[in-house]
Amino acid sequence: METAQTGLFNYLLQFVIQILPYLFLLLLHHFLLAPLFFRRKLIVYIPVTLVLLVGFGFYCFNFGNPISFPQGRPGQFQGPPPMMQEGFTPPPMPQNDRPPVGGMVPPFDTVAPHFDSMTPPPMNEMPPFGAPPQIMPDGGHRPMRPETMKLLIALLLIGVDLGLMAYVKNIRAEKQVQALKAENQKNQEAIEELHRNAANIRKAENELIFKTDYKQVRVKPDNILYIEGMGEYLKIFQQGAATPLVVLMSMKRILEQLPDDRFARVHKSYIVNLNRIANSSRTQVTMENNTTIPIGESYRVAVSERLKGKV
Repeated sequence: METAQTGLFNYLLQFVIQILPYLFLLLLHHFLLAPLFFRRKLIVYIPVTLVLLVGFGFYCFNFGNPISFPQGRPGQFQGPPPMMQEGFTPPPMPQNDRPPVGGMVPPFDTVAPHFDSMTPPPMNEMPPFGAPPQIMPDGGHRPMRPETMKLLIALLLIGVDLGLMAYVKNIRAEKQVQALKAENQKNQEAIEELHRNAANIRKAENELIFKTDYKQVRVKPDNILYIEGMGEYLKIFQQGAATPLVVLMSMKRILEQLPDDRFARVHKSYIVNLNRIANSSRTQVTMENNTTIPIGESYRVAVSERLKGKV
């Protein structure tokens, strides 16, 4: 049990030792070098990053994985040749078991019968002239060294770090732009509201001048109870006036001269002063002089919204 725990502890320790350089490289790049890149200070970012990568490569090739000399392929001879080693005894030469006949040298196949297996292959099995050489079992490529792999992983970490930071910054920038647009829209609406209020105040303070019966009549907007349209003429009913004022004007034009926060069109033939309404219902309003004015069907929703909080 203790042996298994010791092995697991050693494995975790080696894993931490291997991962610490990458963690240090990533933190240093993320918090110190990447901000220089996004601030477009490439004259500082590029050389410092190259120095960092060179240092990481030096660590990989010298401390992380010390350089080991190639040992050759499995089965390949290593060291001095056998005949130069101490205690080497050469193998005996093959002997011919057959006696010579007539003092003649026996044929080659009788001297070394074991050479029969070294006959060349048939012509139809030999590769054609000019054919490409056979590919080695490993594809003819040397395997990548662990040190080079670590350096490539370091480059990949830097690239991924830059990509993720750029993606996050882009999302944040879009959110900031949307927030600024929403704030700008609110400010624009507030400015327009201020302009409307200022215009309404000016309209409420200024007297309206009407021409009637070859003379000019001044009327304060707050004194108007309601206005009734009759074709090209208007009847303006005022507070305390016995008869209405008849003028030649359209409903649209007089609405432009009245403050829109105090007057509203409730019918195609009536404009009322919202501050002079005594009570109201869904279909009609009653003014301070007890005059009942109908509410047009197409104006009911707008009038209901305008009357909220007033009556």
